Order: sequence, then C-alpha cells, then structure tokens
Amino acid sequence: MTKNVFSFAFLVCVISLAGLGNIFAQALDISSGGAPTITGAVGGSVTGSASVLNNLVVTINFGEISPSNTNSIVKVTVPITVRSNQAYKVTATYSGAINANAQALQKSDIGFGLRNWRAMGSNSRVCALPHTIYSPFSNDPASSVSINPTTGRVQYVSDLADVTTNTTILSGPRLSNGGNARATNDGYIFDAIFAITPQFYAAGTTSATITFTISAGPSAPC
Repeated sequence: MTKNVFSFAFLVCVISLAGLGNIFAQALDISSGGAPTITGAVGGSVTGSASVLNNLVVTINFGEISPSNTNSIVKVTVPITVRSNQAYKVTATYSGAINANAQALQKSDIGFGLRNWRAMGSNSRVCALPHTIYSPFSNDPASSVSINPTTGRVQYVSDLADVTTNTTILSGPRLSNGGNARATNDGYIFDAIFAITPQFYAAGTTSATITFTISAGPSAPC
C-alpha cells in the first residue's frame, strides 16, 4: 500500500502535504492529481506538481485568517489521483497536538471534504458498482458554512475533527486498466478541499499529521 502524508503547523497558518511512494503504481497507488489551487487568501500560497505522474507533494499557506482578511473564506483544492487493479479503500488518519485553548484554532475550524470525482481517461476502469465517498465527507466545505447558534463559531458539514484513526473516506471497485506504471489516463481523480473562514482566534499553536492510505477495500466486483 502507498501512504501520503498531510501535515500542518498552524503557528504561522501553514499546511504541508507530502507524498510518499515511487513512480510505479503496482496494485494500489496515490499520486498528484494536478496543480492545487487557493482562493480567498491574503498572503497565502499553495505549491505542488501539476503532473499526475509525480508523487503528491503540496505546500499550503492559508495566509491571514483573522478579520484582516475580508474575504468570506480561504479555500484550498488539492487534486489527488488514485489507481488500483482491485477493489480499494482510502483512509485518513489524524495525529498531533490540539491547542489547549478552545478559543484558538481547532480541528473543527478547518473544513474538509471531497468532491469532483472524475475518470482520468481511456484506461480508467468503468465498473457497474459506484465509488463511494463516505459520510460526512461528500461536500465542498467552502459551500457549506454556517454559524453554530450556541458558540457563535463557524462550522462545516465536515471538518478535520471528523478524521480520527483509519477513517474511511472513499472506496470502490477496481480503478485502472493496464500495467503497473503510472500513466496519465489510468485511474481516477478526486479533489480534497480544505477551508478556513477568517475570524478571531486566540493566539496559540496547533500541529497535526493526516496520513492518506490506499489499501485493499471491501469486495466490489467489476
């Protein structure tokens, strides 16, 4: 199986996403799905490879997330390619330190969802059974913002607080036709979307790691 690591340190509101693995897809593979993008940022940036043949290595800086950023939301879209020659599942695992001050940035302040599932090309395997994005992650968090009436804090349909240990976010039947080397047309791509709404946060530091893993999934004949 192949693991890809998404880590962030919010001391300066920076997120780093690093991909591990080699250029051979073999049975199960995760790689870059294209160039990541950022909108609504002030002083923020995102970098990563536009090639689906490269490992997943993305660095995100959300920039200013106080009310000094007058944009309604900062949204980052990270395209991710998945390939397999068998039924698969993708899990996410969170580890790290949460800020002890509840008024500082928390996991629940970072919206996280999956959207825009699409085939890469002629060697993407088309199966009768559907691919499943698991609840509650099938949404664009930047489009599902609301205010918690009790706390007055921004909330999302899904966020990083929903990611624990080996949280299944996606599964389905075989993804790819062809050999065991990465190609530009031999799997599927989805967008991992992260969102932060600029607001007042208490000073503090939060650090965490999210590991995305693709492995053999529940039976799904194709």
